[in-house]
Amino acid sequence: MTEINQSQSFNTLDDWLSYLERIHPNEIELGLSRVKHTASTCDLLTIPSKIILIAGTNGKGTTARCLESILLAHGYTVGVFSSPHIHTYNERVRINGEMLPDNEHISAFQGIEDKRGETSLTYFEFGALAALWLFKKHEVDFILLEVGLGGRLDATNIVEPDASVITTIGLDHTDWLGDDIEQIGYEKAGVFRANKPAIVGALAAPKSIVNYGNDINAQLIEVERDYSFKLTSSENWQYNYHLQDDTNASVEFLSLPMPNIPIQNAATAITTLLSLNLTLNEQKLIESISSLTVEGRMQPLLKQPAFYVDVAHNPQSAEYLATQLDKMRANKGKIIAVVAMLKDKDIESTLACLLNVIDEWIVAPLSVPRGEKQTRLFEYLSENTDTNIQQTANLKESCELALQTANKNDLIIGFGSFFTVAEIMSELENRDI
Repeated sequence: MTEINQSQSFNTLDDWLSYLERIHPNEIELGLSRVKHTASTCDLLTIPSKIILIAGTNGKGTTARCLESILLAHGYTVGVFSSPHIHTYNERVRINGEMLPDNEHISAFQGIEDKRGETSLTYFEFGALAALWLFKKHEVDFILLEVGLGGRLDATNIVEPDASVITTIGLDHTDWLGDDIEQIGYEKAGVFRANKPAIVGALAAPKSIVNYGNDINAQLIEVERDYSFKLTSSENWQYNYHLQDDTNASVEFLSLPMPNIPIQNAATAITTLLSLNLTLNEQKLIESISSLTVEGRMQPLLKQPAFYVDVAHNPQSAEYLATQLDKMRANKGKIIAVVAMLKDKDIESTLACLLNVIDEWIVAPLSVPRGEKQTRLFEYLSENTDTNIQQTANLKESCELALQTANKNDLIIGFGSFFTVAEIMSELENRDI
């Protein structure tokens, strides 16, 4: 680790980010003592905003985006901290739906650096503190914090949230969180607080989540018990929430538009706001849901042939991607996949979820330190599908090959990682849509 005995200063955001990558020996170091000590020194533990913590294996980003959209539509000011980014670091912090200029991040980093002394912080921890610094400075009404890893020991968990959310639960980051679903559920439930709303959006949630919530006397609000949602047509869905009071009353929205995210996450977002006793205007809710877009989630890049990207990188997200692709198949020819993944992901189980919807595969290595070689993907697919599989030396070649072999009615989907999506988007940014 680079030992820093005095405060550093840099003039550009790139220089700051390079510095943050050097000052701690590990990319991840779970634990709250270091980051909480620095937050206390910086007076970031008592921010007078409503704070919502969002944990889960998948769906954190889309749930945060939905919360943000609904709150903005109702006239609130909102700060969002999320990760990872696709193009630039600035994506990790939004205020009122907009990224901040470099100088804002530079100022926040300098503020944290001047106060941290010799306390070591990871890249993520430094960024989380800087986000809180910016939200406090801008005096936002609501702060939405997307948990980085797990929950109980994640840097975002230093705050005292007004509501906490668990979106979904799956086997991911098993080296850090445990290799069974109950242990992972326990780690994520660590974001709950006594006597505060604890929204469980995960279907068939592990018992450890409910047990933990009951043990600490959290105000548990569970999907399919306290709130529900269901499709009413191909274009609409309805929502119901039983108020957590003595009235036995319900809040219903009978005709909501289909969002560009899983309905489960939209329903969880609505429930979270209702649990905080917000009154939601139905028309504003409809408008915010219908206009909702999330970068990197079934995002179209080209029209003919259709080229989409999705950050799906584990079995849960791959299952949802498979359902989306299957719905689109009726209007398309064959579906061609461009795939590159990280070596520490459950590659085989993720690919298995898409075997029945992909007609041709093009696999590539991922050019980052944690990137997996294309040979692992090729070997698994070769043993488990009779469809055409091709290997390339990089994602640029994969994109070119997909575009050469596809006809105008085909659909190309690039997926496997945030890094995969970022690289594909970079390759295609100068093409006419």
